[in-house]
Amino acid sequence: MARGDPEHGIQRYDVPLREYRMLAATTEVDYPYFPFRISIDFVLVHNAAESQSKGKYRDFFERAIQKERLIIRHQQSGQTHFTLISTPFHRLSREAESTQMCFPLKDCEVKPGMPSCCVPLSKIFVTDDTVRFINAPFQRKHGSLFVNYHDEKSFFTPAQRGCLTYQILTKIDISKDLKNERLGDSQDTEQDPSSSITSDEQLRRKGLTWLLMRDVYEEAFVLHAPSKEEPYFKEMQNGSLKTYNEFISEIEHDPRKSLSNAWERWYKFQPLNKIRDYFGEQIAYYFAWQGTFITLLWPAVIFGFIVFIYGFIDSISSSPLDWNHCKVVNFKGKTENVACGMRNGVTLFFSMLTQWFMSSFDTKMNAFFAVFMSIWGSVFVQIWKRNNSVLSYQWNSDDFHAIEPDRPEFRGSKMKEDPITGEDIWISPAIFRYLKMIGSFFFVSFSMLLVIISLMLVTLLKIWMVYNFQCNKEYTFNCWLSAAFLPSVLNTLSAMGLGAVYSNLVARFNTWENHRTESEHNNSLIVKIFAFQMVNTYTSLFYVAFVRPESHGLQPHGLFGLGEEFKDTCLDDTCSSLLALQLLTHTLIKPVPKFLKDVVIPYFVKLFRLRMYTSRTEAKRVEAEEDDQANVLVREWLKPSAGDFVLWEMNEKIIMFGTTMMFASLFPLSPLLALIIGFVDMRIDAHRLIWFNRKPIPLITNGIGIWLPILTFLQYCAVFTNAFIVAFTSGFCSTFFADGEYCTVQNRLIIVIVFQNLVFGLKYLLSSVIPSVPASIKVALRKKRYVTAHIMEKGDVPHKTRIKKRTRMVKLAWITSNHKAARRGKKKDSATPPKMMMKRLLQD
Repeated sequence: MARGDPEHGIQRYDVPLREYRMLAATTEVDYPYFPFRISIDFVLVHNAAESQSKGKYRDFFERAIQKERLIIRHQQSGQTHFTLISTPFHRLSREAESTQMCFPLKDCEVKPGMPSCCVPLSKIFVTDDTVRFINAPFQRKHGSLFVNYHDEKSFFTPAQRGCLTYQILTKIDISKDLKNERLGDSQDTEQDPSSSITSDEQLRRKGLTWLLMRDVYEEAFVLHAPSKEEPYFKEMQNGSLKTYNEFISEIEHDPRKSLSNAWERWYKFQPLNKIRDYFGEQIAYYFAWQGTFITLLWPAVIFGFIVFIYGFIDSISSSPLDWNHCKVVNFKGKTENVACGMRNGVTLFFSMLTQWFMSSFDTKMNAFFAVFMSIWGSVFVQIWKRNNSVLSYQWNSDDFHAIEPDRPEFRGSKMKEDPITGEDIWISPAIFRYLKMIGSFFFVSFSMLLVIISLMLVTLLKIWMVYNFQCNKEYTFNCWLSAAFLPSVLNTLSAMGLGAVYSNLVARFNTWENHRTESEHNNSLIVKIFAFQMVNTYTSLFYVAFVRPESHGLQPHGLFGLGEEFKDTCLDDTCSSLLALQLLTHTLIKPVPKFLKDVVIPYFVKLFRLRMYTSRTEAKRVEAEEDDQANVLVREWLKPSAGDFVLWEMNEKIIMFGTTMMFASLFPLSPLLALIIGFVDMRIDAHRLIWFNRKPIPLITNGIGIWLPILTFLQYCAVFTNAFIVAFTSGFCSTFFADGEYCTVQNRLIIVIVFQNLVFGLKYLLSSVIPSVPASIKVALRKKRYVTAHIMEKGDVPHKTRIKKRTRMVKLAWITSNHKAARRGKKKDSATPPKMMMKRLLQD
């Protein structure tokens, strides 16, 4: 029922408690002035028991929403107030036209490309059979040319509805209304200017993001599509079947169930088009990148497994099991012959098996595998560029450039005329921003120093344990546990703890830098997080690879000059094994806290939110408990937010990509571990996005953004790292030169130079052979430009224009023939009407 607000004149459509069940199985509502149901595109949440000052903000904002022709409806559950926002079709169309969003054209279907081989086999793994069309920028005057234009419910995808509504809400500006309110209350303003609701004049645009920053609204989210697979409906199915059927009958489509069936199957390809239609381009590009990474890992996995098997067999043949002669190894890798009577056969077998396994990582094949992984990184980046160009064409995001409003946190210090609009805008001088960036640089550098200090402290602890267990005499199991495994675990846990603390602090420093737009803010944050995580993850590995080898001479007087007894060195043929162990420990332990962060902690957060919600509505619990459970708004609101999903997941995968490329030469099983972890993590992410977390706000992008330059940077770092590992850490030099005396620093540097030049030459050759844009996409882009230009000029697609032209020619020929027959006194040719003649000509 519509109720007028006498103070502000806002029409509110409140949902009484008895109507909760209408929102149990659908995200659509009945509006009084609509003859059909309209979807809920956005939900804003606030506490109803808040101060009146924040209520003024909400009233101004909701009035501005109605001026934008959006529809508002309110619903309250206890003290939790939901503001439901729906965007009519005509307003979505206007916003899509202003942003030049592209949509598929009728009669312009694109035939899907078939694989070059194994066509019947490839069909088993295909999950996405979406029909693709040529797309063109949307124009309302040519709306009939687009697919499903006359079907208001299916023309816009769920992601497009959410994205366009979010754009409208972020562009709303209520600053003028707030200024008029301040001027109207002149007495209060003169007495206390700081109490004015517009005292912060530097914030010019005040829209949704500003209101969220000021806690006017607690949260803003997009609703998931209703699904029969939700736990609520499964519980209902076990109870009253009649009630269950009544609820389920409201669900016309179940896109989440369809997406889950195609996406969560372990042996199927990812349905990228369906992911894009439901979650938007940003999340779809992330999963496309991850799918490309996992797919291209297979050659590295096979080659690495062959290298490991070769090394294991070579290790057994070079050190056969001898029951008559036994050896003991100390923590530095030196061996000593002892009598076998001192040890039993089981211990001897365990020691030899461990020695075979650890010695199999440094073989003659490692140099070739290092070259392969360095080239593999370049091939991966080039193939991803090709995939990105294909997806950008299919998703019409290749020419997308977002016009972003200023961030609500941005503070300007002086006014300047905008050269585009001519309006006065607030700006922040570049000198202030550069000074703040320098301050952030020192903070990041100090954080990296803390990482190095933590590594040294763990190393000193390891040395103390070595002498405590007398590992300088014999490398027993306790020594392996205390001197190798435990320090690796401590290094990994230290890296994770420092990373968690740093992530919270760097976000504040990044906000302090005062970036104008959201993209600038995110790019700066990504660079800071990646720089720290790279040092945090790779420092311990670089230490084992380049500082610990005794032949490098970097510890002549022990660590920090503390003396010979504080040396932390290893022999050249054992450092590679220790590096492999460190990498193995790091790879296996790191996914554990990520699982806690992504699944376990959000689950308890959800229980806490449910408890808080229950305490809010405790007074009305008896009569409202069942209705609250049925309310889809409450169910979705209680779900944990996905947060900056793409940022953190992409950072995790990029670090794994760098680890795989840089250090796989001494741990050939690293690609296999990366494949298993990535494959499992991808399915977990899919499940929690569909069922566990709230639906992220869909965003349009044209790729993975600044992560692509970071990938290029990492592949060059991998070339230098692999070159120095092959020359200085592995046993390649002693194998290449029969006499170990030739393994001098000069000869090792020659190996580095030859390795780098060889790899860079091959990388340049492959980059030239593999173009970034496939030839078929170049042709498709030309065709798209031709069709788009034709629509702008003729108002029709070329195919229809040709048909109309030939139809006019047929009609003209028929009229001319009848006219000639009439002049000759013959009967008109009525047996061949224009439609029949047109059909014959079109068949010809």
